[in-house]
Amino acid sequence: MKKKVLAMLLAAAMAVGLVACGSDKKETEGASATKAGTETETEAGTKGVTNQTDDGGTKAAASGEFDGTIKIGCALPLTGSVALNGEMILQGIQMAVDEVNAAGGIDGKEVVIDAQDDQGEPNQAANVANMFVSDEEVVAVIGNLKSSCTLAGAPIYEDAGLVTISPDSSSPSVTDAGEYIFRIKDSDTILASQCAQGAIDDGHTKFAICHENNDYGLGVLQVATETIEKADCEVVAVETILTGEQTDFSTSIANIKASGADAIIMGVDYNESGLFMKQMKDAGLDLPRYATDGLFTQAFIEVGGAACDGTTVLTSFHETDTSEKVQGFIAAFKEYTGKDENPSIFQAEGYDAAKIVLEAIENAGTDRTAIRDYMSTMKYQGVIGDCTFDENGDVNIPLMRCMVKDGKFELID
Repeated sequence: MKKKVLAMLLAAAMAVGLVACGSDKKETEGASATKAGTETETEAGTKGVTNQTDDGGTKAAASGEFDGTIKIGCALPLTGSVALNGEMILQGIQMAVDEVNAAGGIDGKEVVIDAQDDQGEPNQAANVANMFVSDEEVVAVIGNLKSSCTLAGAPIYEDAGLVTISPDSSSPSVTDAGEYIFRIKDSDTILASQCAQGAIDDGHTKFAICHENNDYGLGVLQVATETIEKADCEVVAVETILTGEQTDFSTSIANIKASGADAIIMGVDYNESGLFMKQMKDAGLDLPRYATDGLFTQAFIEVGGAACDGTTVLTSFHETDTSEKVQGFIAAFKEYTGKDENPSIFQAEGYDAAKIVLEAIENAGTDRTAIRDYMSTMKYQGVIGDCTFDENGDVNIPLMRCMVKDGKFELID
């Protein structure tokens, strides 16, 4: 898996805002680098960026103003098939950290992010976890994105007593990953169930389920199947998608066409889902598609184009939400980036995850166990909703339904 030069990381993350609003990716890749901190080579073979700053709205204090640092680890896919999502989450994290540093840091100390690339691969996620737990300066970790990566790192963080919070892992298995493992994403017990129930409520009775062959995809398959069968409806086809490897979906499409399905449940990330939609359209298969919030990203529409129209997805964040919390975040994000472009759910998730960790450190100090104990009882009203944790470190955030229409996500509920 090729690696990026992560000293350019924040520039790439900021450039993703262009991607999310339909700009040419090649333009973003040619953007000038923003200021970055020191690169550190790790035993895992990845590079991290600490003390990042950004020209687009960052107000981090000048060198010498702080009396020491507080280090937060960050494990996200910064290369690989879902790198865009990882970069957007990192941008939201950095925005929250820069806000705190602009106000003087925590107890006079500067908060720094050590961002490591887990590549969206469980083995690499475990390597990053081992690196973080052995670094006594790391007081908490934000990550991972993919459920399989969160589950690979969880035993390592749990054994070391280092709290980690995932901004975007939804596998039901994360619920039982340990008392130091938190997340601000609804479990697929909620997401996949509501996705399937919405399709049933729309009048569909025969379903094809496409899923990734990993913890996320298998979770969608299990929960969606249970919901469908409980409603006396039928799963007539199950197709496994190999993310990061597969680009030809003609066999799966032919199987679905022959199955008599009247709707498709998608438990597949944005790149493969976009390609799948295009090939469905080319094959003349016009069925409604339903997905959890994994497809609530402009990158999905950029890959699939007009073939994405008619896809229904879930989300906990939408730019048309008139609440003061959401509109305030959108305004602050635009000021931070210096661009008139709305944030995505991934920037919102990164921002909320960071704000939770930062609040815990401000109130509990830098002891790893004290941070965990504070998070377990805190009540945080985030941009994406009420991020109050249950006894398993899970949340239950209200969801909205959107449909892709003319290349945009429009609320339908």
